[in-house]
Amino acid sequence: MDSEKLTRKYYSKLISLPNARILLSIDVIEGAIIAFRGLEIGILFFYSFLIYSVSLLAILGKRIRTTLTLISIFSAVYLILSLFPIPYVFIFGTFIPLVNYSLLVDYNEKISVTLASIASLIPSIILADLTILGIVYVIAVGVSSYVYVALINRKGNKIVGISSLKIVRPFLRALNYNKSTELEEFLDKISIPNMLNILTVKINETYLILPQIHFGMYGEIGSSKFPYHVEEVIPNSFVFHGPGSHEIDLTSSKESKRIAQEILNTRFEKANFTGITQEMLGDFKITTLNFDKFTLSFVERPLKGIDDLPGALWRDMISTNNFLVDCHNETLIDEIGRKEYVTLKNFIYSKERYLGNRKLKIGYAEGEVNCEGLCKNKVRVLSFYSPEEDKKVSIIYLYANNACHGLREKIEQNLSDLTNAILVTPDDHSCTAMSFGNLYQPATLCEQLIISSRELVKESLEKMEDVKNIEYGILKVKTRVIGKVVSSMVDGLEKVGGFAMKTFWIPIILPYVILVVFLFIHEIFKI
Repeated sequence: MDSEKLTRKYYSKLISLPNARILLSIDVIEGAIIAFRGLEIGILFFYSFLIYSVSLLAILGKRIRTTLTLISIFSAVYLILSLFPIPYVFIFGTFIPLVNYSLLVDYNEKISVTLASIASLIPSIILADLTILGIVYVIAVGVSSYVYVALINRKGNKIVGISSLKIVRPFLRALNYNKSTELEEFLDKISIPNMLNILTVKINETYLILPQIHFGMYGEIGSSKFPYHVEEVIPNSFVFHGPGSHEIDLTSSKESKRIAQEILNTRFEKANFTGITQEMLGDFKITTLNFDKFTLSFVERPLKGIDDLPGALWRDMISTNNFLVDCHNETLIDEIGRKEYVTLKNFIYSKERYLGNRKLKIGYAEGEVNCEGLCKNKVRVLSFYSPEEDKKVSIIYLYANNACHGLREKIEQNLSDLTNAILVTPDDHSCTAMSFGNLYQPATLCEQLIISSRELVKESLEKMEDVKNIEYGILKVKTRVIGKVVSSMVDGLEKVGGFAMKTFWIPIILPYVILVVFLFIHEIFKI
């Protein structure tokens, strides 16, 4: 199951709220229209609207944009329903579900629906316009809204063992308030202890680092910024993405920084360069830097895409000292499954390291670009040259979460006369989920990036220096990771999300169905 694809599917359904100034302008215009309408049908119409708006501001607190959005939507509904002889308490009652869902970010289900219901009663209480039937209507809508949310929670409990809102609420609070503490505390509660491996290769003064860590969840949360944390400790380092997905996310940014610092404790041993090899294996294109004691292979999957190789490959890599880098350089089209795992596992166990000692040259260059999809506007190029084989490999390193189709191919074609170019991203989650409505944007097919890559490769080749020292070490670190519960969460998202997408309209429409019934009863009592 592609957790990234599934998460994007449902995350994209979240609405991106407009700028507060735009919302305020809309609300002022709608408020003026309501005021004019009040002059026509009675000033209580306008007063009720003002009281309800203040009630929403009071219960939603600092979430100004959410409040302004709700007022904007309610204003339109309020004006439409004013065309009918409907008591105000019934009009306010129809809005209970939307207010309830907004409050669920901050409160549990009972408190949320209670506050939403009270807000709908306040205007009628203040203006002495409240009837028993109106109270019963508000209670009926509130109960129906609560039952729907309880049903969503129950589905989450059956699948994951945790109610849906207990899982979702920390994520929504982190997004709404830009605070990661609650979410990281939640992740720590569901996490499991684990011993992780980190391969560090030192070539002259350049460090190639491959950790058994996935760079998630997102933003500042978990290990999303692990590559950046490592660079703070070891500036001349390249941090690559290995096999594994969100099950090996660290639970906090604090832990990510600690482990980055731990890399300095790596015990190194000498190694010799033995050559560069490239081969096609099934759907995979694999370029390997061979050393006498280990290998480092850059794995691509042209046209079919590559995204989070099976985490079980770490066991095979550690037992053989043959390591794979998931280049993460083309968005996934076909799933990576058991067949692909077996292909890569066989490659790992069949890899021969000793090809005879050879000389190695290395060159580095970096530059600035401004292209959509980059978490950091920098391109880094690390080139390797094996003179005796006359083979060149250049790593084009982008701070991005994968790349759009065509970018890898375009860069490779544009550099084919200079080097064997390999586009690499670390599956950078540091700029994902930073706003509602768009989970992330992979690196786009950007002309500036294509041009800059060629210039930087040329520069790195011109700066080639002889490699005088090669060392490597494997550090084992004890930490906590999210673990396989993330699979249950993804399964829950698929099932609960599917149910919610099919039924979300029910609690929105139901108040109006109930309204028709209660208005009919209201007319009977009047008679």
